[in-house]
Amino acid sequence: MALRGAAFLALWNDVDPARVAEYDDWHTREHVPERVGVAGFLSGRRYVAAERDVDRYFTLYEIDALSALDGPAYRDVVDRPTPWSASMRPSLRRFRRHPCATLYSAGAGVAGAIATCRLDVDASRAPFDAAAAQAALAGVLAADGIASIHLGRAAHDAAFPLRNDADGSGPRDAACAAYVLLVEGTARDALDRAVPSIAGALDALGAAASPAATFDLAYAIRRDELPYPTTQRQPPSPRPRA
Repeated sequence: MALRGAAFLALWNDVDPARVAEYDDWHTREHVPERVGVAGFLSGRRYVAAERDVDRYFTLYEIDALSALDGPAYRDVVDRPTPWSASMRPSLRRFRRHPCATLYSAGAGVAGAIATCRLDVDASRAPFDAAAAQAALAGVLAADGIASIHLGRAAHDAAFPLRNDADGSGPRDAACAAYVLLVEGTARDALDRAVPSIAGALDALGAAASPAATFDLAYAIRRDELPYPTTQRQPPSPRPRA
């Protein structure tokens, strides 16, 4: 379905292999619900490519507007992490975070898989506009097995404590893309079949893209599904014993 709100937050990461099971538990039980409880957040989805150690996780949040990331509720969860969250941060690998203003979003339903691309463009070209994006991406949306498609203009949040990692060798802000493209499909093989049309659409837009990475949907929660009232910060989840 078309994303709700005027913006989305896209994140990619891996994790220390020794903590994969704990990461999956933490991310599902505590981290995503905590974020969705923040004012301005509408939903959260966590995706995984369980067969990979690199490009293993992708997370997507629907948000009202990019201003939600500057609000006091969000700053509180970022600057005062729970003990479990604080313990997980050093175990994250190849972290990339892109807040995006939604430029184009269309489709129906929430599909079982997603393909993600981080895009760069020639600085001499005019920024994408919604009409150009819709025209270029129409063929992708019409392909068999494709449910929805979303394009966002990325912004840089210098205040976030974890910097983007370009290549896994260390934190580097140079890994901030200009745009993020997300394509939802009924299964990852449907997304694989759509790769040529995705590449053609990006070529028409004049964009250079990172290789498309596909993931399976592992968990999704809307704000109205949270177990606790959202007038205050969600309580931390009990950390499992080692």
